[in-house]
Amino acid sequence: MKLPIPRGRRAILALGLPLGLAAAGALVFTQMSAGSKVPAKVPTPGTGQAGLMLALDNRVINLAGTAAGSYKYAKLGVTIELRPSASSFYDLHGAERTKEEKTELDKHLEDTPRLLDALGSVVVAHDSSALTSAAGRAKLKEELLGAFRKILTEDEVLNIYFTDFVMQ
Repeated sequence: MKLPIPRGRRAILALGLPLGLAAAGALVFTQMSAGSKVPAKVPTPGTGQAGLMLALDNRVINLAGTAAGSYKYAKLGVTIELRPSASSFYDLHGAERTKEEKTELDKHLEDTPRLLDALGSVVVAHDSSALTSAAGRAKLKEELLGAFRKILTEDEVLNIYFTDFVMQ
């Protein structure tokens, strides 16, 4: 048995369903035609500019395959240069820059243990004879850059600097 739909409800169904579908279609169309809203990439620092500097704690690391009479340990200090989240960072000076640096670097506090672990893991695979040459240190730097970029992002890590490098 089919129940009759009252006139008021029949009108709502007759008009509401097409209007609802039209509104949903308009919403989908505007979302798809709006284009991507990817923020502009922050440029690499220019001459006389520097990104954020994340200094890692100095580490004493055992070196691999040490022969008798060669170095057995390396003490390394590494600073990672990071891309800031806004290009206006490069124009800041003094207290404003210090405040912004602290705010930006605080975002990476939870990454620091993983960065230190990567530092140890990469360095321990090298022996002292490789690290005594400039080419060996350049290779180590490239390996560390790759490891740090896997932890953070490829685009975020600009460079790394050895701030302390001693072998014993």
